[in-house]
Amino acid sequence: MKGKHNIQTRPTSDLRRLRKRVARLEREKAHFRRMAASDPYFNLPDMCASVDAVTKRILHCNDALCTKLGYAEHELVGGEISNIYHPNCLEDAKSTFTSLVSNGEIRDVYLVLRKKDGDAVDANLSALLFRDERKKPLFCRFIWRDITKQIKAERNLRISEQRFHQLADTIREVFWLMSIEGDEFFYLSPGYDKIWGRSRYDLIKDPFSWAESIHPDDIDEVFANFERQKRGEFVEYEFRMIRPDDEIRWIQARAFPVEDENGNPYRVAGFALDITERKRAEEQAAMQQRQLMQAARMSSIGYLTAGVAHEVNNPNNFILLNAETLEKAWFSVMPALDRYYEENGDFICAGVPYINLKSEITDMTEGIINGAKRIQEIVNELGNFLQHSDEDLNQPVDCNTVMDSAFVIVRNLIENSTNSFSQKLDRKIPKVLGNAQQLEQVFINLITNACQALPDPSRNIVVSTRKSGRHVLIEVRDEGIGIPSKNLNRIMQAFFTTKRPAGGTGLGLSISYTIVKNHDGELTFTSELGKGTTASVKLPVAP
Repeated sequence: MKGKHNIQTRPTSDLRRLRKRVARLEREKAHFRRMAASDPYFNLPDMCASVDAVTKRILHCNDALCTKLGYAEHELVGGEISNIYHPNCLEDAKSTFTSLVSNGEIRDVYLVLRKKDGDAVDANLSALLFRDERKKPLFCRFIWRDITKQIKAERNLRISEQRFHQLADTIREVFWLMSIEGDEFFYLSPGYDKIWGRSRYDLIKDPFSWAESIHPDDIDEVFANFERQKRGEFVEYEFRMIRPDDEIRWIQARAFPVEDENGNPYRVAGFALDITERKRAEEQAAMQQRQLMQAARMSSIGYLTAGVAHEVNNPNNFILLNAETLEKAWFSVMPALDRYYEENGDFICAGVPYINLKSEITDMTEGIINGAKRIQEIVNELGNFLQHSDEDLNQPVDCNTVMDSAFVIVRNLIENSTNSFSQKLDRKIPKVLGNAQQLEQVFINLITNACQALPDPSRNIVVSTRKSGRHVLIEVRDEGIGIPSKNLNRIMQAFFTTKRPAGGTGLGLSISYTIVKNHDGELTFTSELGKGTTASVKLPVAP
């Protein structure tokens, strides 16, 4: 009976102990809740939870976590912490928990939580591990800070930056942002590399190195605008810069002040646009306009010259005819005067002794005849040069004949410039297709430049023509002062001249270059300082 009684009372005893244990757990839970309610940790605005370090189950969570994820407290407490993480983030969450238990602390770990409705919450996690008196892991405290807005802003910023770089990297214009003092670049677009032919990273390292590329004629204006820019003024200007390959390009620059919250300029934003093609088009249009005006003026002069030539040729022909008649008459009477001189000695004629007058009259008549012929020749050549041209570039032209005509017009300049002028004209060269008047203008220009380049009359000028393959080559070589290498690529640009103080316009070679180009030819220059320059015109042989 005694054994039977023990069997019957054992379940009652176990149940009683279980109830006591449950009551104790409830008391501990209530105590924990009271402690949690008074704990500042759980009153933080961030999402917080205490998690069993062994079972990974949530022991307690604050209102912020429940509200943010959309759960009631009882739905979270007792469940594993992995339930609140987004599926895409579970592996990272597990490795983070392992690291926490191992190291005792983690800070600023990016994880993604999952709301009850499935939406994601970007969070920044920091956590701390608590141990019991035997150093065994007890529980962990987690703090998640909602960074969804920050992450979204960062994503939008990255997208915006990507779009900006796509735009800035594609557009040829140069965009830049720099300090108000101009000593630091905050951004410089890749367009700089393409336009300047230099690395933008070199400029960022040395922000003032841009001055090295500015054309010497424009440096003062550029620096003046740079000073205005430093004062916070809006500036807009155009200038020329020289690339490493010596190509000159036109730049249009604009700079805008960037103000701080107090309205004070502290940075400068701007852009630079390559306007070289526009400038060339403008120069070409202006040149064509000038050529039209020149053609109209030349046409007017041509009509005027025709009238003047008529008025000059009439008395000149009279002078030439009478001078030749006088010369014949003088040589006819000279034998009789010589006999009289031999028989009677010297005598006075027109107040001059005959023996002196004899040679003087011969020289005077010869001079009058030669002078009249020279006038006749110049008037004829000038008339040919100024006569109206139909601009036909398909006429067969003998370059030697054109050069001979040019010599007549600039003969006086040649004689006053050098004592050593030589011609090496190959009279067997083939003809070219073109316009004789236009080519004569080119040859006159080149000879004139050669004469003006000589420092003294002892220096030589050589003009030559010859056949070179399927081309005719015309060269004008002088022993003048030469052309500096920095100017050699610029001398055919419109308005470039080193003779401006003497009245140079900078149009002669530019127009000559255009004429030769229109003839499908080439105009090139080689030069050495102190030794001279050679101008070469290469024209295709007529088929």
